[in-house]
Amino acid sequence: MRLEAVHEIINQAKAVEFRSRYLQRTLTTQSWQLPELISVDADPAAPQLLNFIIDYIELAPQTLACIANSAKRVGLDYLFQPFLQTAMDYFMRPAIILNFNTGLDGLMIRAYQCHRLIEELYENNRSLRNSKICELESTQANLLVHHLIGEPFANEIDESVIYTMSKLVRMPEYYNLDLAHYIESAWGHDWQQLSQRWQRLLAKHQIHFNLYLRLV
Repeated sequence: MRLEAVHEIINQAKAVEFRSRYLQRTLTTQSWQLPELISVDADPAAPQLLNFIIDYIELAPQTLACIANSAKRVGLDYLFQPFLQTAMDYFMRPAIILNFNTGLDGLMIRAYQCHRLIEELYENNRSLRNSKICELESTQANLLVHHLIGEPFANEIDESVIYTMSKLVRMPEYYNLDLAHYIESAWGHDWQQLSQRWQRLLAKHQIHFNLYLRLV
């Protein structure tokens, strides 16, 4: 994988944002429109949301590297390579609508595509979805980014990812595939540190999901 190229794309996007402040200005408006489920304990909230997005984007290549290394150790490269290549293509060969957007707003969408594909990869296999490597925090982070991208575009991305998933695997064969060796490999090496980053991601930026709001 050409993860160095992805890191360079991310660094270029951060440089563009540093000069333009485009995404931070957009987030200033969006921070006033967050759903009741999500709160940011900072005033102003936009800088925390911006830093959250940067971390969220940077977690994409780190997660891909962890998957690739774990799969290689247990001889499952052939299974995971199509997912990894597809996720890499979100960054390296984005859709035309994103191809000319070199800022963090465009990379937020590409990272969302990547993280949602990984989420589908894990959710559609029984052994993966029941393992420790499925993080509640990553699901919550995806929900926040879904909101920041906005509907209906975020819904279209979700549908596209689900369609891509259906092209990459056959069900129910993939759902019933025993990936215990992969899980053991991942958790025994790279995943613990990556898991800690996911677990701290929202709290680090003073973002909270109010999961116990009473339904009226």
